[in-house]
Amino acid sequence: MNITEAALFWGFLLVYGVVMYVLSPKSRNSESFYKGADDQGNPVSQWSLTASIFISWIFAKSVTNAANLGADYGVVGGLAYASYWLSIPVAGYVIYLIRTQTGARSLQDFLTSRFGRFAGLAFAAAILIRLYNEVWSNTAVVGGYFGLPGELEYYLAAMVFTAFTLAYSLKGGLRSVACGPVADVQLSVSRSGAY
Repeated sequence: MNITEAALFWGFLLVYGVVMYVLSPKSRNSESFYKGADDQGNPVSQWSLTASIFISWIFAKSVTNAANLGADYGVVGGLAYASYWLSIPVAGYVIYLIRTQTGARSLQDFLTSRFGRFAGLAFAAAILIRLYNEVWSNTAVVGGYFGLPGELEYYLAAMVFTAFTLAYSLKGGLRSVACGPVADVQLSVSRSGAY
């Protein structure tokens, strides 16, 4: 990466971090922080959370994986990974059936009532491990744009990205996290319009 490219990449990362922090709504109480409630006390909608998860997933590791498989295996590789995205609506449908047919308020509630407390704890542990892996794999994607694993630029970019993400998450909690992908989409659309 030459000096001009490096300046553009680092400039974009820094501007992105500042913009995300500035745009993130500040939580004023625990309802806002933990449940994403707005200033009137309305919790974040399921559609907003679903869109947030979907957009976050696509914009990070999945795009990189699809591109890498497409580069290695052609259209078949890209389509194979893209078909993996079908797990989102399938999982949504299964969760919908569980909630409507059993009256459970959550997967945790369903597992605990049906299979006992240990099943609920095991599920929570699996989700925790999965989220931990997702955070660091997404951070690795960002680091990969700046250098190879083991290089200073790779780790520095990963740490800067993590610091910005942590800052805006601490500022607004779930409310910031649910609003963040909207800004990601707007940045991406405006960037694609520049080409």
